[in-house]
Amino acid sequence: MRRGVALLFVLLCGCVHEGSFSVEKLLGWDDPAAPKIGPASVQIAERVDTLGRKIMGQNPFTGLDPLFHTVGVQESVLFHRGTAEVFVSAGLVEKCKTEPELAAVLCAELGKMTAEKRRAATVGKDRDSIPNVALPGADGFDATRAAELARQETKPARRFTADEMSSDHVARDLLRGAGYDPAELDRVQPLLRQSERGDAIRKQMAGSAPAPKWER
Repeated sequence: MRRGVALLFVLLCGCVHEGSFSVEKLLGWDDPAAPKIGPASVQIAERVDTLGRKIMGQNPFTGLDPLFHTVGVQESVLFHRGTAEVFVSAGLVEKCKTEPELAAVLCAELGKMTAEKRRAATVGKDRDSIPNVALPGADGFDATRAAELARQETKPARRFTADEMSSDHVARDLLRGAGYDPAELDRVQPLLRQSERGDAIRKQMAGSAPAPKWER
């Protein structure tokens, strides 16, 4: 079940099944000097996943269906990776006392994700991944995939207005579409300011920085 796996709160604060991979090790959190990270709350992860799916379900215009991951840290962390994943920390979720506040926080990031996708589309770089499903005996050649790739290459770039490519504008559209007051986005601005360590976590998990070195 895709959404059952999507919670990933266990993955983000410990080891995956059979201990084959550790996010703590990846991020340098296995260092004895690193702050200890407690397990992410199941309730918090479900709160994020349920609301995230509601927002996307009521805003099909984005063409997105991201997974919502809850990170088991108290620092304010919020970011996305590509068009398939949104990450939010348990600490930031706990600061959202109401559903509209959490919706605004999620929409702020989903607005950035949608805007980036649209900007890529305007220059013809918004290409969907098409898996190779060649049949046995076909020497690895998937004729249907080849045709789809060729069609994508000839597809003209889409055009969007400046507002449609504004993350703030899109975030407000998402809130409105999900039944919330767009002004909620203004009210959560203080919550969206990430801590210094939260920003380091964001960069590390996005693959744009080395694992941090912790000092005793």
